[in-house]
Amino acid sequence: MGKLKGNLLFFLSLVFLFLESSIAVDTITPAHSINDSQTIVSAGHKFELGFFNTGDSNYRYLGIWYKNIPVRTVVWVANREFPLVNNSGLLKLGDDGTLSIFNELRSIIWSSNSSLTAKNPIAELLDTGNLVVKDAGDDNDERYIWQSFDYPSDTLLPGMKLGWNKKTGLNRNLTSWKSSEDPSPGEYTYSVDPRGLPQLVLRKGSDEQFRSGPWYGTQFSGVPVLKVNPVFTPIFVSNADEVYYSYNITANIPSRFVLSQSGSVQHLSWNDRHSNWYLIFTVQEDRCDNYDLCGSYGICNINRTPNCDCLKGFEPKSSKDWDVLDWSGGCVRKDPHICHEGEGFVKFTGLKLPDASQFRVNVSMTIGDCEAECLKNCSCVAYAKLDVRGTGNGCVTWYEDLIDIRQVPQNGQDLYIRMAASALAQQPENQVTISKDETEEDLELPLFEFATIQAATNNFSPANKIGEGGYGPVFKGEIPSGQEVAVKRLAENSGQGLQEFKNEMNQGGLHLTGEGDMTSLLG
Repeated sequence: MGKLKGNLLFFLSLVFLFLESSIAVDTITPAHSINDSQTIVSAGHKFELGFFNTGDSNYRYLGIWYKNIPVRTVVWVANREFPLVNNSGLLKLGDDGTLSIFNELRSIIWSSNSSLTAKNPIAELLDTGNLVVKDAGDDNDERYIWQSFDYPSDTLLPGMKLGWNKKTGLNRNLTSWKSSEDPSPGEYTYSVDPRGLPQLVLRKGSDEQFRSGPWYGTQFSGVPVLKVNPVFTPIFVSNADEVYYSYNITANIPSRFVLSQSGSVQHLSWNDRHSNWYLIFTVQEDRCDNYDLCGSYGICNINRTPNCDCLKGFEPKSSKDWDVLDWSGGCVRKDPHICHEGEGFVKFTGLKLPDASQFRVNVSMTIGDCEAECLKNCSCVAYAKLDVRGTGNGCVTWYEDLIDIRQVPQNGQDLYIRMAASALAQQPENQVTISKDETEEDLELPLFEFATIQAATNNFSPANKIGEGGYGPVFKGEIPSGQEVAVKRLAENSGQGLQEFKNEMNQGGLHLTGEGDMTSLLG
């Protein structure tokens, strides 16, 4: 009888241990710790927290991964720089609300670093993938003691903030893994540059690799893919308290941004049918996204060969370097007389706005006032509209050499660059000359890229030619919206120019295009 009783107690002990390891609870309290064989699971069974290792490595880490995805996908790691060397790790919640990981010697190798405390703390894993420490019963996220979303690894989940809390100085940024089997911090970081022109920036060490361009109301000027789409809605907030990027998903499928070990910023969604992660897009789309590829006052166009060219009114600083496709030296002005010598501005269209070390932002100034202010200051080299807050106003002015400019395929912005009087008489491709006496209302012309017009007219095919006038030949075509157009291509020997074109536009509804072409809408 005694032997049976002993066996029964042993059996019940095994059952208790099994249940303790497998019961799907979503919280940790100071009375209960988590050992290497135990996990906690969010209430909706979306995420799981526990100890794990990668590949053949024996190192153990505390992390969070998707619960119901067959391929373990880790989205957060606590002890990235201090792995456990065996499976003796322990996660404990202190009476003050501090989370700590202990090794086999019961020494702390990692802990949450909040200066706040809780009277009755619990740690809870939410269905968002966020591990939070709070007072029991208090679900106000403004009063969290600590949360993993404030300390991202290489992954940005829906609802996470990438950016700065200006009050506390907290900077939430992504850091790549060192390799697929080593979650320790790698070479790349992806964060928000919070200066006067906030934008997303990718760095390798301290060297800038890519930037998004500034946010201008609905999206970033240089990243067409980061806009509202069937999968997610982007969010950008910039105010006195914080500046950050975030996103919400519009489809009920797992979705994440990942900074890869090679420095690619990728957006992936889970495909249940194929049981794998599907790459929706990479933020850096092509070579023109390489930071400052074309140097000062150079412009990158992925549809041209070579990709780099000088802005109109500028020329290579070293023609010998450009001949061997070394564009790093950039471009210089053909005519440097831009200080109170009859200068004005040339409007460049469809651009990712440039970077510069010196710029100023005024969120309430109109574009007309912006031009006047820039013209008064000889150090001001360019200005643009920057409607960050959706008010219709906003202006940015640049005071140093302009770098990292590219032509973007859609939703580009207008940039007004200071030019000498000699440059104002020219009418370069894809640009409109603005003298200081012209009003903006005179120039409210819809603009098309030259590539769009080429496609619409089948590359100015003779089969599309419908006549010839004072400007030159006229071609029929259809733009992407489905609207039929007649494209008047300005002949090289034509004596007509912008003013004659404006007069005809006012009479017949013409639209200005690139490379000297004039487009008239049929009907």
